[in-house]
Amino acid sequence: MIIVTTGTMLPFDRLVRAMDRWAGMHAGEEVFAQIGDGSYKPQNMSWARFLVPRDFTDRVRASSLIVSHAGTGSFFLAADTSKAVVMLPRLAVNREHTTDHQVHTARWLSRKPGVYVAMTETDLPAAIARARFSGNSVAAKLRPYAPEPFLAEIRKFLTA
Repeated sequence: MIIVTTGTMLPFDRLVRAMDRWAGMHAGEEVFAQIGDGSYKPQNMSWARFLVPRDFTDRVRASSLIVSHAGTGSFFLAADTSKAVVMLPRLAVNREHTTDHQVHTARWLSRKPGVYVAMTETDLPAAIARARFSGNSVAAKLRPYAPEPFLAEIRKFLTA
């Protein structure tokens, strides 16, 4: 199963519409989308506006691929669950966000293993194919705490 997530703060109909088209052309593939408050309602994939965190996490763990906006939370989700992630950045010109910071985030994250970026919705099918063909996942296992040298410096600052 492919899980699509737009995040919880802003609608992202362009991603939902593009993935709905992809799902329509790949009828044998199971695709589920958490679409948020967008106005577009998918016809070719299962969807919900929002899932409770536990249900969302269960779906992510059961998925083979995450397709999302280019938010850092999506990268951390992929890293935490050892999944590949395909990212389509939100664009300010489309009023999908207030700035184009996701474009910069996507470019930076595209150098990480298991991250596949589609800069436009037209690029999305190829990015999905690359992610599925490679078999790579986001390899970074994140530690729950900062490295000890960094924590030591913080402790020194706080006790000075």
